[in-house]
Amino acid sequence: MKALVLKGKGKIAYIDKREPELEALHGALLEPILVSPCTSDVHTIWQGSPKRDDLTLGHEVIARVKAAGELVKDFKPGEIVAVSAITPDWGHPDVDENYAHAGQNFSAHMIGKSIDGAFQSLFYLPFADKNLAHIPDGLSLEDALMCVDVVQTGFTAVEEAGVKSGDTVVVMGIGAIGLAAIMGSRMAGAKKIFAVGSRQDNVRLAESMSDEFCSVEVLNYRDLKCSLPAGMHPLANSTGSPVVNYVLGKTGTKGADCVLLCGGNDLSFPQAVDMVKYGTGVVSNVMYYGADIDVQDEEYVNLVNLKQGEANAVIDAIQIPKFSMGRGMAGKTLKFSLSRGGRENLERVMKEVVKHGWHPSAFITKRYMGLDNIENAIYDMKDRKAIKIAVQLAKPEV
Repeated sequence: MKALVLKGKGKIAYIDKREPELEALHGALLEPILVSPCTSDVHTIWQGSPKRDDLTLGHEVIARVKAAGELVKDFKPGEIVAVSAITPDWGHPDVDENYAHAGQNFSAHMIGKSIDGAFQSLFYLPFADKNLAHIPDGLSLEDALMCVDVVQTGFTAVEEAGVKSGDTVVVMGIGAIGLAAIMGSRMAGAKKIFAVGSRQDNVRLAESMSDEFCSVEVLNYRDLKCSLPAGMHPLANSTGSPVVNYVLGKTGTKGADCVLLCGGNDLSFPQAVDMVKYGTGVVSNVMYYGADIDVQDEEYVNLVNLKQGEANAVIDAIQIPKFSMGRGMAGKTLKFSLSRGGRENLERVMKEVVKHGWHPSAFITKRYMGLDNIENAIYDMKDRKAIKIAVQLAKPEV
């Protein structure tokens, strides 16, 4: 069968692979119907840590069950299902305590990372009863496709921050995950949302989420001009960002209740710390920080050559501004989260989407047909030619 695989850093290719087999009685074989390349696929290809040879990529997928192990009770061959992008190892003894990192870091991010993903004509998934999800009535397949990763991730940012009724929220980055975080914040009762981004299609979608109960104001960091409110210490804005100045000004210098980091760069984190409220503010991060290979190489060499009692002065890190952290005593909470996943969470999220009459398929601004076009879709995501892309690989009808 044909598969799109990782051949090394920055290299992908189509190769022929043997069809997978049922590896365990709790697993299932799945035929992908709809897939969507993710920015995480881009990170895996161009920035990620080394992966095993010829790993098939892809973790956003709606699929048809082709075969199921004897222990699979809730899903039958022929059924069309949503596949959670976050697929925990439910057999690990630590999974109930910390499913996302049971056994090792990011162990819940198996599909397309440690096991073959969905960019092939048939793929295997373990623990089908806990990693697959039934698609509720009223949700289209494209809506469900957006739920398996970006909506789950955006909602995770909201839930980890504890957004509540009446809150002022800043969403940094309005790609698909940030747009989902805006909607999740609205559903949680936020009264005011500042959405930071600049791409025209994304801005339009963000602004469309504003209503009489929750105002969504987009801040274009590229052309926004705003000074720090009078009387504030200059160090209150460690990066000089006009977005920070604006949010502090609009909140009476108190800052936002929650800042959700869904995109940006290394400066986004100190900016979030600068503009979140003292004492009760929460910064909730679901953004991937790309590694600086040059710094990490130097760090590695230094660590190898360290003598006992010495310390390594080189570290690939994000910065926390000392002033805005109250020199370590500001009472601000920082959270760094992998998206919640698995069947229970995905089914809950899809039901919430149906309940609120929301259609996240609006994120899909480009479509392709066929496995041969997944490579094109990945490059489109890398070059930011779409918010999200849907690629149809098979007909939904049996």
